[in-house]
Amino acid sequence: MEEFLGNVAGFGWLQGFISQWIKLDITTIAAAVTILGTLSGVFQFLHSFAVKVYWYVTRFFTASVSINARDKLNREVLNWVGSQVLAQQGARVITARSSQIHSDAFFYYRRTPQIERIDYEVEKRKPIQYLPTFGSTWFRHDGNVFIVRRVSGLASGASATTTSSSFMDNVPDEFASAPEGTEPLVVMCLGRSVEPVKRFLSTCQKFAEKQRGAYVTIRVSKSRYDDESWETTILRPIRPIETIHFDEETKASLVADIKSYLDPVTRKFYTDRGIPYRRGYLLHGPAGTGKTSLSMALAGLFGLELYLLHLPSVRGDYELEKLFTALPPRCFILLEDIDAVGIKNRGSFFRRANDAHQSPEDDNDEEEDDVEDDDSSKLGIRSSLSLSGLLNVLDGVASQEGRIVLMTSNFAERLDRALVRPGRIDRMIFLGNISQRSAELMFMRMYDGDSLLATSHDDTQAARVSVAGEEELKKLALQFGRYVKADTFTPAQLQGYLLNHCNDPRGAVEGLDKWMAEEEACMEENKKRLQEAARARRKRKEKQLRLLLWWLFRPS
Repeated sequence: MEEFLGNVAGFGWLQGFISQWIKLDITTIAAAVTILGTLSGVFQFLHSFAVKVYWYVTRFFTASVSINARDKLNREVLNWVGSQVLAQQGARVITARSSQIHSDAFFYYRRTPQIERIDYEVEKRKPIQYLPTFGSTWFRHDGNVFIVRRVSGLASGASATTTSSSFMDNVPDEFASAPEGTEPLVVMCLGRSVEPVKRFLSTCQKFAEKQRGAYVTIRVSKSRYDDESWETTILRPIRPIETIHFDEETKASLVADIKSYLDPVTRKFYTDRGIPYRRGYLLHGPAGTGKTSLSMALAGLFGLELYLLHLPSVRGDYELEKLFTALPPRCFILLEDIDAVGIKNRGSFFRRANDAHQSPEDDNDEEEDDVEDDDSSKLGIRSSLSLSGLLNVLDGVASQEGRIVLMTSNFAERLDRALVRPGRIDRMIFLGNISQRSAELMFMRMYDGDSLLATSHDDTQAARVSVAGEEELKKLALQFGRYVKADTFTPAQLQGYLLNHCNDPRGAVEGLDKWMAEEEACMEENKKRLQEAARARRKRKEKQLRLLLWWLFRPS
């Protein structure tokens, strides 16, 4: 080595300089560099060999199940690992996110009774949830060793979007970026059988169902990059069916009908006789009578998810069919305001053509229909969704069996007969204005002693509420129900009035007459305003029709 380096031009001068100033032999430095380079190559070889051995062992000595990024099971596995593994093992590399659970649900169902002060900041803060990051998480469960691997975009073959530097290329994904919630999972178990993995996934599902036990899950359709899917998830506290105020016999009959439909015996009955296993209900009545609230209450009562479909946002029949195909076998699908989505009665053209010959006395009968048309135009509805496409997903070849369709409408009489025929709509449930008996029950529910004292933080208000004992409260409720004008006000109107007297039941009874007079005057004024607007629209239509007839039959 020294003989070779001695023949290199300038080596002698460099050797003397290093020896004099650094006090090191250059041959020693060269040897060290050579050894380090060799060791680096050895380490790279060992790393590559270890990776091959790892994947060899993984392939032949583990059973695995892959889970799509958008599958609900993906989130359920992550939630279980975050709650049962990361919190106990004390993992050092994890990811954090704000929980997507509705803040109201946490406020009402996770209050700590030992805290006496009122902390309104609780509603502003979303709880932080810690989940596995990229890479593998090892743990033992049910006597087996499991590995949950969260695959990053780079590991799955996606191109890097942040940086292309050689340094960052060598940084592990868990230190370079955070999961976005769109990564697939691979669940592995040491052993040759996949049964432990199946049992583990079932455990994750049961854990998620237990967490959602006090809530009803609402899924909303979402458009993304010309694609329709069920992505947005909302958890709401379960609303008791008793808080929905309409005819008690109709309510009991509806609940019994759905319960009978969901019975496995009923499904077998349908299947054996070749009858499509579907059920549809039309909830109709004035606005504010609790149609949407009833849908959420039914979903909570039977423990099923509620899928909310906003038809005006659906681009066309193909997208609608895709959404219905993605529905689970048992669920509620809610189509709100089916009369206001732009899918008109097929006879509406001829009805509109006769508007010019309508007498002024019929204004009151047709004003609601005109308002409906005007509202639809204000929404800017220009969807290519057709009535035939909607009918096809309800009971056509593409329809999903097992689900329960709920439709709401303010103007049921304006719906196309093909839409509400038996087989698509099996029962029509009318939710009208509140009756005197329902008003009495609402009063009792609003001023229940336990709930009032639990929500009355002010001592004066609590004392005032406590004076109204159970017997006196029943008398006040009976008096309140008698004073309310039957079939005049919606449940929403009456509930809004009671909320203004939430800690003063006597004041609610004493001020009822004044409120009803003011509310009726306001309703009458709104009715006159709607009638005037309907007449103005009808005049415009008459003028347009006359111009059209003149243009069609003008002298040549």
